[in-house]
Amino acid sequence: MAIEHNVIPDAERHEPKGLSTALNGQMYMARGSDTGEWLYLPQGWGYYADNTAGQIFTTSPTKLVVNGLGTTSESAYLPREIRGSGELWDVSTSRITPIQVGDTYNLRLQFPITAKTGTPTTLEIDLDIGATTSPTIIVAARSIAVTKTPPYTISIGFPIFCLATFLANGGQFFLSTDTGTLTTVGASIFIDRNTSGEI
Repeated sequence: MAIEHNVIPDAERHEPKGLSTALNGQMYMARGSDTGEWLYLPQGWGYYADNTAGQIFTTSPTKLVVNGLGTTSESAYLPREIRGSGELWDVSTSRITPIQVGDTYNLRLQFPITAKTGTPTTLEIDLDIGATTSPTIIVAARSIAVTKTPPYTISIGFPIFCLATFLANGGQFFLSTDTGTLTTVGASIFIDRNTSGEI
C-alpha cells in the first residue's frame, strides 16, 4: 500500500535527488521529461568605481575607463554562478562581461563632472558591443544635458539584454560632447543581473 508523503514523519523523509552534489545556494530546476538539475538563482550585482585622476571627454567618442580600484567598489554580491571566479565588469579592459546569452541586466552609470571647457550642452553616451577602439555596434544610447556649472554628478540607468555578439565581445561605453570638453573624476558603474538565459 502506498504511503502519502505528507504523513511520513519529517525525520524519515529523504532529501531531494542530487542534493549530495548540489552546491550551496543552488535550487532544483525541472527540465521536463522527468529530468532536472541544480542551478544558482541568476540574480546578483557588482559595483565598480574608478580612482584615477580623471578622464576628459571631447567631441570625439572616447572610451570610458573604470578601473574598479575605487574604495567603494563591491564584488561580494555577484551572481553565485561567478562569485569568486569572475566579474560583471572587466577592470582591465573596461567592458561589461555578461555571463550568458539571454541574460538581462540593469545598469547605472555615474559621472562626477569636475570641469569643462567651451560651452558643451550635451554628453552622448553609447554602449557598444563591437569590441573595437571606436563605436561600431551601438546597442543603447543616451543624450544628457550638461549645461550646469561644475561640480555636479550625472547618473543614468537603463536595462540591457545579452545575445551572442554581446557575450563574445562584451560591452564598452563611449562618451562624447557636442562641443568643448568635460572632465570626470571617479566614474562608476553598477551592474545588476536580473534574469538568466538559462532559466
